[in-house]
Parts: sequence; structure tokens; C-alpha cells
Amino acid sequence: MDKQIFSARLTFTRLALHDWELIHSIYSNPNLMKHIRDVMSEEEIRRNFENELAPWSIDSPHWLTWIIHENSLGDNNVGLISICTRNLEKLTAEVGFIILEEYNGQGYATEALKSIIDFSVDNIGFKKFIAVCSEEHIGSRRVLEKAGMSLDKMVPDSTQIGGKLVTDCFYSLEI
Repeated sequence: MDKQIFSARLTFTRLALHDWELIHSIYSNPNLMKHIRDVMSEEEIRRNFENELAPWSIDSPHWLTWIIHENSLGDNNVGLISICTRNLEKLTAEVGFIILEEYNGQGYATEALKSIIDFSVDNIGFKKFIAVCSEEHIGSRRVLEKAGMSLDKMVPDSTQIGGKLVTDCFYSLEI
């Protein structure tokens, strides 16, 4: 799983030790986290980072994370995208992504999601993909829909973020 993945405008590289500052800046940023989860402590970020650096296979319990790089402007970091096996028997993976604020609205999240889904089907064998996002995160919901995912259900007051209960939207795509 260490090889690079390419799309029209992006390159995806497996998370590496040198990505610590980027990961720390993402998960400690209240603006980036406001629709995802509470900001993580330094210890939580470090623990998750170390888990995701471990070798990955389809039966691994941790996320497989790639850093998204923009090709045209000097290989800038755009964000991250990850998959995690949720049902090995049904070959189901959960997908998640975070795009840095300065790259929102440029189609990078949709391009990244479609690329990682295609890669995961062709190289890992996943047949179904799921994603969860808060109802208020309109941008992420649009990305999921543009990538071909369908809204399966909405669960009110499902997750607490910033001291407030939010409605979770559950999406899926079967290949």
C-alpha cells in the first residue's frame, strides 16, 4: 500500500513520519474539525498518527491514510483521505477526508474520493463504501454525492461536537 496514486491534478502518498506537522495542524484546527469531531489533544493526535503509520492490510483495524498533494503548484499539501475496513466479509470500507481550507471549492475532495474508491476497488478488493458526516457539513455531503454515494439515513442527535448534538448523515456506494 506504499505506492503513490495519481489523478488528473493530485498525487496521493501514504502517510509518513514527515507528515506529523500537517496531521497535527489538521486535527488541532477548530475550523477544520467543527463538523467532524472535537479538536483532538496532542496525545490523541500522536496516538492516532502512530497507529496509522503501522503497516496496513485489509484486515487491519486502523485507517489507511494518504496525504493529498496538488501537482501543479509545487506539490502543495491539500489535505488527507483515509479508508478503514468496516466489514471484511462484505468487503466494506469507510472513507473519510479533510481538505485544507484554502483548497475548498476546487473539486479536489471529489477528485480524491473518486480516485481512492477506484484504487480501493482495483487494488484492495472493496465492494462497498460508507461515509458519515454531519448534516450541517453541506460541502462534504455534496462531495459524497458527486462521488456517487447515496444518502441512506439521517440519525438526529447522534454525535456530540463542540458540546452540541448533531445529526449524522450515513452514505454508501456499492460497486
